[in-house]
Amino acid sequence: MVKKQAASPAAHILNILGIMIMVLAVALCLVLAVPKFMGYSGYTVLTGSMEPTIPVGSVVYAKEADPASLVPGDIIVFYSGSGDIPVTHRIVKNDTSAREVTTRGDANDLVDVSPVPYSNIIGVVTRHVPGLGRLLAPLGTLLGKIGMIALIFAGALMCDLARRLPTRDS
Repeated sequence: MVKKQAASPAAHILNILGIMIMVLAVALCLVLAVPKFMGYSGYTVLTGSMEPTIPVGSVVYAKEADPASLVPGDIIVFYSGSGDIPVTHRIVKNDTSAREVTTRGDANDLVDVSPVPYSNIIGVVTRHVPGLGRLLAPLGTLLGKIGMIALIFAGALMCDLARRLPTRDS
């Protein structure tokens, strides 16, 4: 009769931890990649101008849209006149003849100082996920990407180590 060999409890724990780490890392990568393949761009909300509708730290997903078809009440992501930082605000008025929209943050009392030209509109917000931006922000940096690769590597090493640990007879 052949004796069956079972993995040690430490090997089971290492294997489970390794798998959990790799699944978590892959899930975080998918959260970033899948929307892009579906035509959405994700942006982290950095200020409270859209609270309580969209809290600080949320990720908003915007899809390209024909600016002329946007209506008051639509939430859009656009580049402000001052630069390259995306802003998320609600449309108050769409002036199709001037090819610009007037916007306002939900938490702001007044409309934005400058109208947004159609050419600065990135897209219309279709959904937002509160808190996701705080989780994903580090992944946008070089150090975050290196850390994610290291995390996946560490998970794989744990699984490999679990296979190499001595077994016990059962």
